[in-house]
Amino acid sequence: MTYNDDDIQFLGGEGFKPSQPTDKQQPASRRWWKGLVLLVILVLSATTFYFWQKAMNRTLAFDYPLSRTSTEVIRDLEKMPTDTLQGVTMKVDSLYGVGMRLYELHGLTPTLSRTAPSDSDSTVCLVTHGWDFYWDENHQYKYIGDFIYQGKEYASNHNKAGFVIIAGDKWQIGIGQDDSIKEYVKAHNGSMFRQFALVSAGQICERQFALKGKVTRCALARKAGSTAIWYVETIHNESLYDFAQALADYGFTDAIYLTGGNNGNTFYRTPTGSSCGVADWKEYADNLLIFKKQ
Repeated sequence: MTYNDDDIQFLGGEGFKPSQPTDKQQPASRRWWKGLVLLVILVLSATTFYFWQKAMNRTLAFDYPLSRTSTEVIRDLEKMPTDTLQGVTMKVDSLYGVGMRLYELHGLTPTLSRTAPSDSDSTVCLVTHGWDFYWDENHQYKYIGDFIYQGKEYASNHNKAGFVIIAGDKWQIGIGQDDSIKEYVKAHNGSMFRQFALVSAGQICERQFALKGKVTRCALARKAGSTAIWYVETIHNESLYDFAQALADYGFTDAIYLTGGNNGNTFYRTPTGSSCGVADWKEYADNLLIFKKQ
């Protein structure tokens, strides 16, 4: 028998395409396993989403008593009396080994600033750090938590239950997570930021304590029945728990955290105009809370 080139074909050569099984050709058992795997993936995804949502709800929930409703905070802000005494008085005290410097703020209004005030500005009576922030991957400044400046909202999140609100020459600290406070501030071209609640209605808010370790601590605090607001800082490094416990036992009804610590020799101006401490805010002016005479 003789052959020519046209009679011989090589399997696997150029142009060779082995037949592919179609879905209809796949065994029934294989299709069944694919369906089972898909079902398991869907169930796991749904379960993960369910528990993630529950975890988020637990994070957002503030399960502590409130000394005032949002309506009452706004009422107290609008009725905040004018203090003819303008400046800061300071005293040192301690409780359970937690040393504190307590600054009572008389007739002052805070402003939010990312620029350090002038050393020659005689209206400045105390400067501290306020809100939390971060720089993103594009080196853009980002606020953490609700942040409003002169009526414009720059960030929205109420995980941190404490807040400072400013409207005109009046201001208040408060605790709560509903949005009525934020809407009031925007409607009145005011300013606002949020921070961790340390004490609410005399009870320490341990589940708000996201920061660990011991460093110098700062807070704004108020007592029930008083229009005065205090700036309080620790003398030594303290945990948030010990600081909050000292504030509550000292008689403060509400207290909110302020970031940044202190230098141990905080600048303040007395009602008589005397300057005390050291003004060291120029190198860290990204989140300043500046208290000025009205």
